[in-house]
Amino acid sequence: MESLQSITKNLTFMVYVFIVIIAAIYFLCLFVKRLEKGSKEEKDKAKEEDSGYTREISLKDQQIRSLQSQIRHLNELNTRYLVFMLNVPTVVLNLNTTFDFDKITTTIIRLVRDILATDTVELYIYDEKDNLLRRVSPDGRSKAQVTCAMGEGLIGRAGQHSMVRIGGQGNESTGQNGVERTGDQLYMAAPIQFSNRLLGVIGAGEVSDPSGNEGSLLKMIADIVGVALFNQKFLSGAKKEAEIDPLTGLYNRRYFFDMVQRFVEKSILEDTPISIFMFDIDKFKHYNDTNGHAEGDQLLKELSDLVSKHTRKTSVLARYGGEEFIVMLPELSKEEAFVYAKRVREIIAAHPFAHREKQPEGFVSISGGVASFPADARSINGVIQLADAALYQAKREGRNRVIMHKPFMFSDRTAENR
Repeated sequence: MESLQSITKNLTFMVYVFIVIIAAIYFLCLFVKRLEKGSKEEKDKAKEEDSGYTREISLKDQQIRSLQSQIRHLNELNTRYLVFMLNVPTVVLNLNTTFDFDKITTTIIRLVRDILATDTVELYIYDEKDNLLRRVSPDGRSKAQVTCAMGEGLIGRAGQHSMVRIGGQGNESTGQNGVERTGDQLYMAAPIQFSNRLLGVIGAGEVSDPSGNEGSLLKMIADIVGVALFNQKFLSGAKKEAEIDPLTGLYNRRYFFDMVQRFVEKSILEDTPISIFMFDIDKFKHYNDTNGHAEGDQLLKELSDLVSKHTRKTSVLARYGGEEFIVMLPELSKEEAFVYAKRVREIIAAHPFAHREKQPEGFVSISGGVASFPADARSINGVIQLADAALYQAKREGRNRVIMHKPFMFSDRTAENR
């Protein structure tokens, strides 16, 4: 019996011990799990903090790159504007000391391209007679087929309203906030004026890296161009007056000799001839006395137009004085010039000038002489003297003829109509 109680007591003790062990293990597991959970939470929190720091660093890095980009952009703009300001005196000087329209046009277009950083620049000149804006090409030659009516498109509206117009994309006439829109490749246009007088319009295409000041810059350029174009028109008019005979519209004697010097230098360098044809109107005094000086002036103008139409553009035709004319024929031999001179004489003799029947011959005629450089003389002045001598020889031989100078001309003459 005692043995059974002892066994029961031992079993009970063992059960208690087992329960205590199980409880200890359970609590130990709970403690471990809590430790793991706390560690995970700390790790997650640390990870979350690291992610926040990363995002903040990335954001700061983006902000720095954006600021660096803005600084580069501002530096580029500052450089562009600085170059413009430094070049303004030179540009203004070049534009206002030349009457070469081609040079002015080229300078204007290059200036707009460089300052505004655009690939598209269009220049239009105002035609007061037709009230149209005519586009000119970069080399200055007019593109007659490209015109713009006042009020038409961005260019026409800039000209009509005398103010800068900013455009966008699309075909509507106006867009949001009153910004004009155009279907062409121009983005803005500015009128070119001088003393409130419209001279033209300059347009520019899309601008790379715009700063917002493009309209003001284009207007500044247009103002500079306005002065240049006005001066060009004034200077070219003065130059024309200095070069052109006011009655006939031909070059005058002074300009002829200026051109002679240039062509002589070219002739020497390229080893090419220059021929001279001199002629005057036969019995011109009789024509004046019979019909009056007004009719005589009309004859001079009509004859000048007639000879101009039958003379190459590369030749230089001038009124030498009174009823006397001179033609410089570059790159033509004396024989070729003689053929041209004979043709001119025939055309004049056949032309129905007014009062021609009152002339002694019944028509208007000329006498002329031809000589060539360097075949006949070592200087162009010597050639002119020989051509003049041949002219007077033609007069002595009966007029209405052309004589070609030859050595020993007075003993061995070759004359037309002999």
